[in-house]
Amino acid sequence: MKNLHLSIVLLFSLVLFASSLKGQESTEQWRPTFHFSPQKNWTNDPNGLIYFNGYYHLFFQHNPLGSQWGNMSWGHAKSKGLLHWEELPVAIPKDSAYIFSGCVVLDKDHVSGLGDPKKPLFIAIYTADFPNKGEEQHLAYSNDEGLTWVKYDKNPIINIRLKDFRDPNVFWHEPSKQYIMAVSKPKEFIIQFYGSQNLIQWDLLSEFGQQGDVEKIWECPSLIQVPVEGMVESKKWVLFVSSQGPYIDYVGMQYFVGDFDGKNFINENSASTKLYVDHGKDFYAAIPFSNVHSEKPIWLGWALNWAYAKDQPTYPWRGQMSSVRELSLDATPQGLRLKQAFMPKIDRLKPELKREKFKISGTSKLQNFKFSNKKSYLIELEVLISEATNWGISIQGVGVNSNEKIDIGFDEVNKQWFVDRKKSGKIIHKGFLVDDRAEFINGKSKKIRLMLDHSVLEVLAQDGLVAISSLRFPMANEEEFQLFSDGKETIIKQLTIWGL
Repeated sequence: MKNLHLSIVLLFSLVLFASSLKGQESTEQWRPTFHFSPQKNWTNDPNGLIYFNGYYHLFFQHNPLGSQWGNMSWGHAKSKGLLHWEELPVAIPKDSAYIFSGCVVLDKDHVSGLGDPKKPLFIAIYTADFPNKGEEQHLAYSNDEGLTWVKYDKNPIINIRLKDFRDPNVFWHEPSKQYIMAVSKPKEFIIQFYGSQNLIQWDLLSEFGQQGDVEKIWECPSLIQVPVEGMVESKKWVLFVSSQGPYIDYVGMQYFVGDFDGKNFINENSASTKLYVDHGKDFYAAIPFSNVHSEKPIWLGWALNWAYAKDQPTYPWRGQMSSVRELSLDATPQGLRLKQAFMPKIDRLKPELKREKFKISGTSKLQNFKFSNKKSYLIELEVLISEATNWGISIQGVGVNSNEKIDIGFDEVNKQWFVDRKKSGKIIHKGFLVDDRAEFINGKSKKIRLMLDHSVLEVLAQDGLVAISSLRFPMANEEEFQLFSDGKETIIKQLTIWGL
């Protein structure tokens, strides 16, 4: 009788679940082409980014059972060229604890003593979140390039008995001959640094915190060396923290430039200096790829914001990653600032359109260029001089949705870059009704690089010193590119468009 009752309850639950899905239509028109999104269900933070044996591996926060946050596990995808991603089976599933954010490193010398010493060894260090108990740092290992994982039988590797204590990120520090872990005490606005010889036993080295922006909790730290443009063999240490962004009530990322001696990180700017990674609302929790043997580090982030993540109107997936970006530092009148570049280098491909040295006034459609909603685009626009109040690129709806548009450009009056998505289609939150803006950096070019991948829009201006990442959900079945110069004339140095 008990089994019959259970069967009836399960059947009724399935009927309710099926009813909840009825009427939901696939929104593949909004799915990005080369920004990773899972085939279905929820995703947030990227985890365990690592390059190995010709593949870039992306692990990510994932709910395998639904399209809202919950049942947090590690999903897994890989890519050879960073444009096409192959989604793989769930890597580390939830057990008694949620599998929160963390990292993966290659234990090339098998210092941990785990796994098969004859095979390559991935070590994952992540936060185990126990509901109503607290957060600990746990370890798992894999001998098959991340497809299957064994959880260390003596977990936790670090437990300071704190409810909020998470998001470890680990790297090898050659000068001090040890692995360094950065991990966050979110509500204290503190990053702790630990050292280890074997990836299992960890000693507390120092703490850094209570600087920069402390309006929201600190999460997802990473500490890396970043080269300085134009200065041979010059590098600085940069500490990245996910916290509040440039807009109150919206998460974002900040960074600190300084020095690290194997124990302490020293911020070279004043404690009150606030440096933001991205001036859009849709770039969060980025971490670098490990085991990438190149001059410049690369990373990606979550292309969404907690303020409206649960309301993203996509189905059967919810959440996506940013593009991969290459990192460096550049000297500005205000000091060293982060510089980002889209990866891979799409501009090496043959462009679909290239025009040089021409003038625009008012609104100008692009002649002899056919825009396709089924494609993704990289657009580069550089301006020589302008007498307009605003100039830039408009992506305009056609036909019954001709009043729909998103503008990306420069405000000559206030000297600000902007993304205006107030009429961009489906408006899912009040945050869409306020422009995303970033200040002009004196002495640098007036150049925009715009990555348009269906619902994901990323702007890198002034050779990557300014970043603005913003989602959109257009209702128009057809769109077109336009250039605009409000008020007076703008002289364009060059316009180039690549189609993907």
